[in-house]
Amino acid sequence: MQSTGTQFPILKWAQRKDRLYLTIMVVHTKKPTIDIIDGKKLKYSGTDGQKNYAFEIELFDEVLKEESKYNLDARNVFLNIKKKKEGPYWERLTKDSVKRHWIEIDWIYYTEEDEEEEAKQPDFGGQDFGDMEMDEDDEPEEKKDDEKKDDEKKDDNKDNEKKDDEKKDEKKDEKKEEEKKADLSDLDKEENK
Repeated sequence: MQSTGTQFPILKWAQRKDRLYLTIMVVHTKKPTIDIIDGKKLKYSGTDGQKNYAFEIELFDEVLKEESKYNLDARNVFLNIKKKKEGPYWERLTKDSVKRHWIEIDWIYYTEEDEEEEAKQPDFGGQDFGDMEMDEDDEPEEKKDDEKKDDEKKDDNKDNEKKDDEKKDEKKDEKKEEEKKADLSDLDKEENK
């Protein structure tokens, strides 16, 4: 499900027998809305300030919204979703077998089912899905720091561009001065003839 002007974000996923670990890759997510509908559908919408992102997928099997959590940082939205039934790994994330170019395996957290005991356990922690109301004050400090750094970089880039423009102007002025001297020199030579 996608409306005009809305894009699919990259969605990476890994799993364990009892959980799904999803990473929605939208840098500087603002006002995300994440919901699990009837334990079967996952719905997301959000913006990075320039583009709108959204998706709705029917999951391979049922999950428990009440025991699932989300968290976000400056680069991603993390979902830690509890499967309704602990058991064998799901064949895929979605109910249907349609290949979606924007859904990928999260190779950082991927593990084979028989190697789950030794596998890296992500700490996606965070808030319950029922707590999705966010104010701008709720943005993580890391996100605010990154935005501040981005603003400083933009200011530095503007200063550098201004300096470059000034240097170009100086070179143009020098070239014009040299051309004037050359023209005057040519005039003097003609007058002396």
